[in-house]
Amino acid sequence: MIHFNAWFNLKPGVPEAEGIAAVARFLGGVSEVGDVAGFQILVNKAGPPTSKLPRYHALVRYRDDAHFAEAMRNQVQRGIHSGPHGRMTNVITDFHVEVFSSLGAPVSAPQEGLLACGI
Repeated sequence: MIHFNAWFNLKPGVPEAEGIAAVARFLGGVSEVGDVAGFQILVNKAGPPTSKLPRYHALVRYRDDAHFAEAMRNQVQRGIHSGPHGRMTNVITDFHVEVFSSLGAPVSAPQEGLLACGI
């Protein structure tokens, strides 16, 4: 599984409902045509200075490297600056992307009684 993580803010003056709707329309559309395996749009509950990340996070999942590459080719053909993708890019700023892949072997379960954060 490939995880495309996009952190972003909305441009000044863009209402949250309008900006997030543009992102959701784009991701919903590419999901409907099979170019993504699923997605979530998340909001960062910790603001500065606690968090250095932008306010919003789009987590987009692809089945594998081939699915990811095909989806990117398809988007280039549809247009980067036009259509739903163009409308989305018109309302976002501070865009930062990282791509992760799932580990092949499962991570072992934590031992009972141990807390991950050490609190």
